[in-house]
Amino acid sequence: MPAFNKTNPQDPYLGNRPILADFQNFVGWKAGRNCAITERTGYVHFSNFKCADSAIAGIEFSMTNEIADGYAKISGGMVIGNTGVNNDDGVIGSQRVWGVITPRSEGMTVENVSFYNFDFAGSAALGDCSHCFHPAATDSGARTVRTSGLVFDAATVPQKIFYQLPWRGIFLDLDGSLTGLGPNSWATPNWAHNRVTECTVSLPLHNGLICTSAV
Repeated sequence: MPAFNKTNPQDPYLGNRPILADFQNFVGWKAGRNCAITERTGYVHFSNFKCADSAIAGIEFSMTNEIADGYAKISGGMVIGNTGVNNDDGVIGSQRVWGVITPRSEGMTVENVSFYNFDFAGSAALGDCSHCFHPAATDSGARTVRTSGLVFDAATVPQKIFYQLPWRGIFLDLDGSLTGLGPNSWATPNWAHNRVTECTVSLPLHNGLICTSAV
């Protein structure tokens, strides 16, 4: 570990390396909002979480502290939109939910997560720009999230992505498991200025454009 930064009395710990906080094997179901949510997030991993029947999203990262790509991460686990067994109040299945909502800042990674049962009310496995619907959202989107090893149940996940305000999200698919276009491909909303030859409109599956690594 680097020594304390003695040259900066306002922040004597500036020279310290980040230390991982790894939250593991959490199980949550029928959450009134999210199974798991984090606000300002540094070197934090949610590992092997299992979430089902959430009212808004299984897992949501609101903001990252942008240390570097891969520090804020969801790694492994499973998100189920509607199990069909927890709907005693009639709410689950009546409104759109997301499996994972990604932050309104850079540096987020989502890897090796499986998604099931999002075939209702326009629901989707992935969303972008957490809390950007709010007038004090502090951001205008256009943030990049890196993904790999994602699994979508073809029978019950008709929509992999549903973008939120302001419809500027960018997903960099490191292995092709999100776009089906191979390593280092892209998904982003369907803006006319992005419709280049390397990109294809994919509706409703990707709610926008998917692009090869050539773009």
